Amino acid sequence: MAAIALITGPGWPAMLATVAGVAIVAALFTFVPWLHAHGLYLRDAVYVDHQWWRVVTAMWVHLDWRHWLADVAAAAGLLLLAGRATRVREMLAVLLVSGLAVQIALLRIPSIGWYGGLSGALHGLALWAGLRLLQAPGWSRGIGVVMCLVVLGKIWIEQSWLAAVVFDPSWGFGVVRAAHAAGAVAGLACWVLQEWWGTRRGAASDQDGV
Repeated sequence: MAAIALITGPGWPAMLATVAGVAIVAALFTFVPWLHAHGLYLRDAVYVDHQWWRVVTAMWVHLDWRHWLADVAAAAGLLLLAGRATRVREMLAVLLVSGLAVQIALLRIPSIGWYGGLSGALHGLALWAGLRLLQAPGWSRGIGVVMCLVVLGKIWIEQSWLAAVVFDPSWGFGVVRAAHAAGAVAGLACWVLQEWWGTRRGAASDQDGV
C-alpha cells in the first residue's frame, strides 16, 4: 500500500528515476568487467597504489547478479517506504553518505582486504528512514518502529565487533558485518545532524520574527 500510494502521488517520477538510477549504476559497476575491477574496494590498491576512488565506488560493485538483485530490491523498498516521510534528494544523500562512511570505517579494519556492495549503506538508509517515519503521523509511525527494531536487532545479533567478516555458505562469500554496523551508525548520525540543523534553523527563524 505504501508503494502504491507513493507511485500515484506527485513525487513518483523522481522516486522511480532514483530507483532506476541506483539499479543502473550498480549494474554498470557489477557487470562491466573494467568498472568491476577498478571499482571494488581492495585494501592494498588503496594503501599501496593510492587508488582512493575505490572508497567511493565500492558500494556500487556487487559480486554476482544475486548480490546485485538483493541490494537493488532492498534499496527500492527502503526508498519507497522512506518516501512517505521525506524527499528523494534527502534519501539519496543519506544513502551516499552512509556508503562513504562505511568505506572509511573499513579502512580502519586491516582484516578486511576487499569489499563491495550496497548493504552497509542500506543499513544506514534503513535506520535513518525508520527514525524519520517515527516522526510522521498515522501508520508511518508504526512502520518506523518496525524498521528501527529490525535494523538494531540485526546489528545486535550479528555482533560485528566480535567478527567483522563471517562466511555465508548461501552466498558463497564472506559477509562484512562490520559494514552493516558502520552503515547504521552513519544513518543515525545523519538523522541527528538533520534534527540539529532543523532545530537551529527554527530557532533562527523565531529570532528573526521577533
